[in-house]
Amino acid sequence: MNRISVAAALCLLPLPALAQAPVIGPASCEAERAVYEMTAPDTEENWRIGFVSARNMASIASDLYLKLTTPQRDYWFIFSVSQGYSGISVFPVTDPFAEGGPRDLLGPPFGANPDGATDPDILNALRFLSLDAELNIAFEPPMSGEDAPPYIMLPELGRALWYDAAALTEDEAADRDPMPRGVFRRAGCLVAPHPLAGL
Repeated sequence: MNRISVAAALCLLPLPALAQAPVIGPASCEAERAVYEMTAPDTEENWRIGFVSARNMASIASDLYLKLTTPQRDYWFIFSVSQGYSGISVFPVTDPFAEGGPRDLLGPPFGANPDGATDPDILNALRFLSLDAELNIAFEPPMSGEDAPPYIMLPELGRALWYDAAALTEDEAADRDPMPRGVFRRAGCLVAPHPLAGL
């Protein structure tokens, strides 16, 4: 094998930097300033996720609210962590900036829509998967001041929004909100975090 053949073979080997999963957006960003996006391939509509710091703890699991912005409306969630091998879930709440603070949307009547078609077990198991650059899944939800993960997945949320979007919002007229299947990628970092939410 001559020198040219050896050089060509070496060029085909993956470089360590290129072999890693790409980090989207800024290399580092605090969770409460991170902006995540997912684009629907058929309509090019944008779906966005952000974290908003709570005035106090949003839940026992995290001091952050999760805000999902779709082409139709905003949805708000708090985090929960189960014991054992279960992982992280999100639960729908009302807008924490509204007067009186956030209200649980899973209490009776079921969601904002008492005639909702979504099985309560679906809404009680909306998984939140936070992935690092090597695609390892975190065991705890993000917290204020921590580095924001590059990728986020919410596997069951699309099903709930398809069959009963009204169960996830105070808007009783909320209709089907067709969320694309995919991964939210960290696409930007706000100059300053959102104002504190909740009471």
